[in-house]
Amino acid sequence: MLREALSIQFQRSMPEYLDGMVTVVSIKMTTDLRIAKVYVSIYRSQTDPDLLVKRLNTHSPEIRKELTSHVSMRFIPELRFYRDDTLDAAERIDQLLQAVRKEDEAKGLRRHDDERTDHTNDGDTRDGGSPDGEEGDGEGSPS
Repeated sequence: MLREALSIQFQRSMPEYLDGMVTVVSIKMTTDLRIAKVYVSIYRSQTDPDLLVKRLNTHSPEIRKELTSHVSMRFIPELRFYRDDTLDAAERIDQLLQAVRKEDEAKGLRRHDDERTDHTNDGDTRDGGSPDGEEGDGEGSPS
């Protein structure tokens, strides 16, 4: 309920101190319901997202007052804004996984080339010996 109300509030009337798009990702309430930890993601912003979160916290009393007209709760909790960097972390993990895959592919190609070179030397009996290094008549029976 609170999350939806905040989301609608940010969509309908974006305050002038914010640029970009603010998305309310989640809200964690304290057990006494007096404090709401609001996790937000900020997209397409020219300003550092951490600075925008500070601005949200500075203006939280105004945002809270605006919420009173949209939410029917006995008590509107104090709002504390935090940056949700889940998507940033997921993107970073994805980049790292792609880098590891590329390394593995490059190593796999090198390893595959090395195996081909090793296999061309297997079974070389030009010196009269058998592939296992034993001497004999090539029939597999001892001489």
